[in-house]
Amino acid sequence: MTVAGLPLLVAIACALVVYVGTTVQASLGIGLGMLSSPVLALADTDFIPVAIIISVIPLSSTVAWSERKHVDRRGAALLLIGRIPGVVIAVLLVASFSDTALGLLVSGSVIAAVVVSAVGRKFVAGPATLLVAGGASGFMATTTGVGGPPVALTYQHDTPETMRSTISIFFAVGALMSLVGLVLAGEVSRRSLELTAVLIPSVVLGIVTAARVKHRLNADLVRPAIFALCLLSATALLIRTLA
Repeated sequence: MTVAGLPLLVAIACALVVYVGTTVQASLGIGLGMLSSPVLALADTDFIPVAIIISVIPLSSTVAWSERKHVDRRGAALLLIGRIPGVVIAVLLVASFSDTALGLLVSGSVIAAVVVSAVGRKFVAGPATLLVAGGASGFMATTTGVGGPPVALTYQHDTPETMRSTISIFFAVGALMSLVGLVLAGEVSRRSLELTAVLIPSVVLGIVTAARVKHRLNADLVRPAIFALCLLSATALLIRTLA
């Protein structure tokens, strides 16, 4: 039995990892792309980046609306301005990526993000930093679906509410930018939309779950576990890509 051309067990695994990633991102601010992209790329590279980008839109819109009073509006605006050139460059390049190049880019992005996040270097959220973070995030998200780390690093020392809400409004609007760019470039196929449909129920369930558990999650315990899973899946993708 298959689901959208995927073996049933593979489809269930993909849906499960997106459910976990959605729950974590809705609770902590990031997690969906870092956790899901390597696993989805292992299953079928047609998941990347469209399935993640579309999944981010309802997820981030819900979080941004529920915590809208905490949004750093100036910071979000600068991030979105910076995202524009990142998306443009990504759209111009993504059509030339082979499956091997995409696998290397996804795995490399996640491994680098985990390492940088683990180091915990503090960045000052000034205008230049926000513009660069927005551009880097836009490029990474539009090519690999992993756009959270540059922005999360900028806001990691703010309150959880400010971090979640600002990142979420940036992702909600930014994902629409990326999606429009990919549509105009002809990079959104019927196959990628079929695969995305497999994940949407998991996104909805993750949003509902996060609303119930986010105030009880211990970020100091959850983050290392998520980083370990990200590193494991990215390494597996890297090994398969190079094999």
